[in-house]
Amino acid sequence: MDLEPVPIAVGRDVLDELGDRLRATRWPARTSDGDELGPRTAELRDLCGWWADGFDWPAAERRINRARHLRVRGVHVAVHDGDERPPLLLLHGWPSSFLEFERLVPLLAPRTVVVASLPGYGWSERPAGRWTTRDTAGLLAEVMAALGHRRFVAHGTDFGSDTASWLALDRPDLVAGLHLSNLDLAPTLAPGEEPAAAERDYLDRRDAWWQGERGYKEIQATRPGALVPALLDSPAGLAAWVLDKWSTWTDPALGPTVAARTGRDALPELLTWWWATGTIETSMLDYADNRAAGTTALPPGARVEVPTAVARFGHERGFREDPPRSWLERMYRLERWTDQPRGGHFAALEAPELLAADLLAFADGVAG
Repeated sequence: MDLEPVPIAVGRDVLDELGDRLRATRWPARTSDGDELGPRTAELRDLCGWWADGFDWPAAERRINRARHLRVRGVHVAVHDGDERPPLLLLHGWPSSFLEFERLVPLLAPRTVVVASLPGYGWSERPAGRWTTRDTAGLLAEVMAALGHRRFVAHGTDFGSDTASWLALDRPDLVAGLHLSNLDLAPTLAPGEEPAAAERDYLDRRDAWWQGERGYKEIQATRPGALVPALLDSPAGLAAWVLDKWSTWTDPALGPTVAARTGRDALPELLTWWWATGTIETSMLDYADNRAAGTTALPPGARVEVPTAVARFGHERGFREDPPRSWLERMYRLERWTDQPRGGHFAALEAPELLAADLLAFADGVAG
């Protein structure tokens, strides 16, 4: 069956066991008011307390099921039907899920919107063996065709940015426009070619930033099997691992905590989805598989010629330091470049109205 209906449902027994595990958490002796060594203790304990005794997953589930959920070629998609213009394909990254776009979708009406779960996240199957974002791009081309969409605009963030970029590179016949809210791929310079001065400055600042941030990435790209059992067994451990990234990558100008920046339920929704499906394990394989395959950068001489837009959100501009325009133009036919006053890595949660306006303006321009 090409289009398999799959309503979102988590059993009461799963939720009850989750609550029991959270209440029985063995907390570390160390307490921290800062986030230099990981998430702040008070914020983590507040998150886990709310997740156990305040958060209402059944209510979230009813809201989520307003969309049409299907599994197509093994990929879970949430379909929001609209008008006859080319639809929008929305692609999330890590650590996130299709839920990241829930607040964005109503702001994109009346366009048709397809939100895909990347393979290995939630109810999307991850094929056996090494699987890269480029492989996912090829699979999504089949998914969109099965849904009846022969031309569409793709938006991506994080690994979704990679996937959308590969889709635009490999299937420009399908992708009318490419819209990105952050950059994840890099170009490959020709042998003997040196970056320009502004590009070298950017690379130095980016590398300095990663010195203090890359611990999670190295573990997930090299030894994820040493971490996965703890995250599968302890919901508080899962919460700490994900909160560590969300607290660093969301915009502090929006509030002192992740709950203030994204809403109190956003992170418990993601964590419940990952806990119920047990897919933190397969989601992390994106790091190891893409590094091993070399799909973290475009091949030498490759450039996306599909019209491309980049929306740079306030905190994201300081996230890995800003690449100069010349760096982006090595990779993309850049036709739109907008700075947004606020928001961070999870722009659809942090500043959905800004992202919607930018995406719609670009999509309408491409269609015109």
